[in-house]
Amino acid sequence: MPSQPFIPKAEWSAFPPDHGLQRAEPRGAPSISRYLNRDLSWLAFNDRVLGEAADPGVPPLERLRFAAIVSSNLDEFFMVRVAEIQRLARRFPHRRSPDGLTATKALGQIREHVLRQKSRQATVLEDILRTLDRSGILIHAQFASAKPALDREIAARLPDIRYVLRRSSEPPPRLLSERLHVFVRFPGEYAILTIQERESRLVRLPSAGKARRFALIERWLAERAETFFPNREVIEAFPFKIIREADLRYRPDDEDSLEEQIAEAVRLRKSAKVVRLEVDAPSYSEGALFLATALGVDSAGLYRFDLPLDLRALATLYRLRSPRGLKYAPIRPRLPPPLARATRFFDIVSKHDILLHHPYDSFDSVVAFLRRAAVDPRVTRVFHTMYRTSRESPIMEALEEAARRGKEVTCYVEIKARFDELNNLRWASQLRAAGVRVVRPMGGYKVHSKVTQVFRREGDEERSYLHLGTGNYHPSTAMQYTDLGLLTADPALGAEIEQYFAALRRRRRDFPFRDLLVAPRTLHARLLQLIREETRIQRSGGRGHIMAKMNALVDPDIIEALYEASNAGARVDLNVRGICCLRPGIKGMSDNIRVVSVVDRFLEHSRVYYFRAGGAEKVYLSSADWMPRNFYSRFEIAFPVKDAALRRFLRDVILEATLYDNVKAWQLKPDGGYERLRPLKGAHRMRSQEFFRALAEKDYKGTILEYRVPL
Repeated sequence: MPSQPFIPKAEWSAFPPDHGLQRAEPRGAPSISRYLNRDLSWLAFNDRVLGEAADPGVPPLERLRFAAIVSSNLDEFFMVRVAEIQRLARRFPHRRSPDGLTATKALGQIREHVLRQKSRQATVLEDILRTLDRSGILIHAQFASAKPALDREIAARLPDIRYVLRRSSEPPPRLLSERLHVFVRFPGEYAILTIQERESRLVRLPSAGKARRFALIERWLAERAETFFPNREVIEAFPFKIIREADLRYRPDDEDSLEEQIAEAVRLRKSAKVVRLEVDAPSYSEGALFLATALGVDSAGLYRFDLPLDLRALATLYRLRSPRGLKYAPIRPRLPPPLARATRFFDIVSKHDILLHHPYDSFDSVVAFLRRAAVDPRVTRVFHTMYRTSRESPIMEALEEAARRGKEVTCYVEIKARFDELNNLRWASQLRAAGVRVVRPMGGYKVHSKVTQVFRREGDEERSYLHLGTGNYHPSTAMQYTDLGLLTADPALGAEIEQYFAALRRRRRDFPFRDLLVAPRTLHARLLQLIREETRIQRSGGRGHIMAKMNALVDPDIIEALYEASNAGARVDLNVRGICCLRPGIKGMSDNIRVVSVVDRFLEHSRVYYFRAGGAEKVYLSSADWMPRNFYSRFEIAFPVKDAALRRFLRDVILEATLYDNVKAWQLKPDGGYERLRPLKGAHRMRSQEFFRALAEKDYKGTILEYRVPL
């Protein structure tokens, strides 16, 4: 039957307790003992996010937000990584990953870990809902013994719901991924109800005194199914959700039609293979097995949880106006001291480099850079790379304004940025219409770098001004992610960035670069060279020291080079937020390597590489993690910080604070597990994100940045 309006609408390891890993042996041991699994390491990161949801010291609406992030993360993990591992298991059943697992064994360990994680999430959510109830926010999630008055309130507020009715011999209709559905089974028939808008499943009810009340309607629909199908015998009913694979299939060599291919691939994503079926029920049932079979999901892809599905709708409660204490106090991003007192933006940047640390430093400084460039009559050319941005973007609007004012504006828009393809295609079209030159997509490569270059006529010369960053030009995520940026007029960097844009336009990878480390040409080799130089210095009687902050560490060559540096006696301190395939603290292999992960209010996103270099101290900021994809299949840059004062600030403040956080940090243990760090009795508490916020609010008084003032 056609869809009808619903009538009644008024890398690779295992985990606790012993992590299932072989003990690492000294150098020369088989590779199985030298690496952790990247995918189970990612699941361990999601455990750390769940740890924030479980922490009673975190405000309750923040805990709810973290619980929702766990669900959102897991959905994307299945769409991308699990779908890929399933393909590997079918095509190469005996191939082993660097940690020694086959894809089939990895899928088994992933399932076990997800079941444990979701079980804990259910317990954590119950505690959060009880805490919110005591705080005046009541969420009805169980309806077996609900009073008639509650039924009437919910029935009067139902959102747009559609249903189909099928014979048991008929396949289900095409169902959208990540939507909430309810399966109802009758003798010889079944129905599927679909809540059309994800967030509408959380229905707001009339307040009771000071208590604000809400209901999760998919559970209510399942409990009351017989009411809506009075002439049928309801055997069972339960909410469910499907996840489809999300990797796009296109021909990267056919660049002329790439935009059309991407648009078509996004459309086909709606009917892609189902990689997970998730049911909200107290036990597996005949209906769940029937649905799995009908959707082509094997037993490994069927997950049952006695837990509301897709907690992202609950996260909308975070937007409620709430009493103090239910959320973190709002952060007030500030302009860095030089820019806050500046009347002439370009004059300030021309005198010295300015370091930006978001979200503590306002992203408005980056927007102002583009807006001033757009209206400045002396600006002649603007170049920009865009990976992700908002639907309404002041950055894109500034580029359009610059083009309308007759400036030469060139932009690379990455149309292959996963889940942002349609938004980026729209921006590419809109920029072209405004007169911006949009560089043709690079086919098999993604342009992931975050670069803006402005050329300004000053006297007889054209001077270059740069913004180089670690994060996206996205005003919303700039308030949620920690990132670093550099405003500079350094002429040598300007010349190399101009070459970089020329490489993008000419679709070449062979441009020479001296200061910049550029993927896919030099980044990987130069990083290995920098690490090996620390090893050489240590072996020559000097002091080798590497510090790095990133989102993921996966590349085997980099890991082996770090092991070699450790064996030589060099000190290696790593802050890796998410995936880490390196195993620290193993005698004879990695005893001088320490790995921590900070999980707090903001998503740690900046990448910083520090090498002591015999006292010369080299510091790079980058958009690139230490992963093969960043080195070989993306255009990335790591740019040097040349200002000695800023290098010291990055070393002594940014890196040291995150490496020695003892409130929101977790330390990676030799067996692959993570241990939450706590301050020793009487020791100073270091919560790095609060420390950075306080520094910015005090205009960096007491640090070297206090003196970065206009000349």
